[in-house]
Amino acid sequence: MGNITVQSESYRVDSRERRASYVIPFALLCSLFFLWAVANNLNDILLPQFQQAFFLSNFQAGLIQSSFYFGYFLIPIPAGILMKKLSYKAGIITGLLLYAIGASLFWPAAEGMSYALFLIGLFIIAAGLGCLETAANPFVTVLGPEQSGHFRINLAQTFNSFGAIIAVVFGQGLILSHVPHQSAEVLKQMAPDDLATYNHSLVLAVQSPYMIIVGIVLAVALLIALTQFPTIHSDTHADDRQGNTVLTALFRLVRIRHWRWAVLAQFCYVGAQTACWSYLIRYAIEELPGTTPGFAANYLTATMVCFFIGRFSGTWLICRYAPHKVLAIYAFMAMLLCLISAAVGGHIGLLALTLCSAFMSIQYPTIFSLGIKNLEQDTKYGSSIIVMTIVGGGIVTPLMGFVSDKAGNIPTAELIPALCFAIIFIFAKFRTNVLTVARS
Repeated sequence: MGNITVQSESYRVDSRERRASYVIPFALLCSLFFLWAVANNLNDILLPQFQQAFFLSNFQAGLIQSSFYFGYFLIPIPAGILMKKLSYKAGIITGLLLYAIGASLFWPAAEGMSYALFLIGLFIIAAGLGCLETAANPFVTVLGPEQSGHFRINLAQTFNSFGAIIAVVFGQGLILSHVPHQSAEVLKQMAPDDLATYNHSLVLAVQSPYMIIVGIVLAVALLIALTQFPTIHSDTHADDRQGNTVLTALFRLVRIRHWRWAVLAQFCYVGAQTACWSYLIRYAIEELPGTTPGFAANYLTATMVCFFIGRFSGTWLICRYAPHKVLAIYAFMAMLLCLISAAVGGHIGLLALTLCSAFMSIQYPTIFSLGIKNLEQDTKYGSSIIVMTIVGGGIVTPLMGFVSDKAGNIPTAELIPALCFAIIFIFAKFRTNVLTVARS
């Protein structure tokens, strides 16, 4: 997913503080973008690892993303209340502590071979990341001269994309390749005790990587606690005085056609992206006989590189052409590539699925910006609800797993993300005329 630029007019730093140098705080905030990308993309490594160790169906493996994204879905409102009462810095430290607590649960979960405890740990990690994203974006936007706010947020986002690539390489080397995955034929020939020991070794492979993450996250939390940050002033209180409550805003929002479609489109996008990435390694294993999960992770790395390249090229195109037209083309290409991966399969289907990420790259922020256009006083609440549609990743992924279980193969299930991209195409092509707000 892309990160969202928080509207800077809602957040401001005292003019005296603005003149101070905040190079170190900015660097620490950039590290947060990197850290939450690592956690997000390591899930795609955990899925095939746990699937073999716990004998999970594709649907059951998809619950990894459900636990994760429901944590994201539930935390924004509590996180907002916390930061309103205390500070954004307190929100960041809370998020990092939750991140560390969730990751630390991987040690006892691995020792006890408890899939449920892993899911709880992922939920807590996601809750922490929700706090971080809620707090870090406004900080980055206002941490310096107003005219360079867009540069800072885009620079911070490059750390997010870089973190995604590092996460896959990190997980590939320390998790997937730590214990070689065996074929079904070899596993059937193992004695029950040997099979249990082998499966336990697969799960134990996640302990060291996640303990490394715990150490890094706690170190960053300590540095942030010891670093001076500016005070961000929000216009939330002004909104409250004007009676702009959540309920009154929601009543107005549901009557705005392009916002309703943006909510649906964003739900579909996060769901499609998460589902495609979650089952990419499984797709490679099924469609290319003899492929190990460790080698298949190379395709996931290539996917992240395509996403990284697509983000830069897509940003360049959006600067020169209408965003909704670029989004329509990208959504159509993503849909077409998913259809190819579903119909053709094999190496061609895998390459199509890998290339698809280049056309996912700009969809999240573009849907967001189109969705909040012309919302006026309801921009804050409208944007918050669009962000909450990240729960799509926790619903579409197990749905895709369910379809693949029923069909007996992964390629057929790629029709699910293809349908999601078709809905995004309809939104971009026919539902983004907001010059005159359509209320129906």
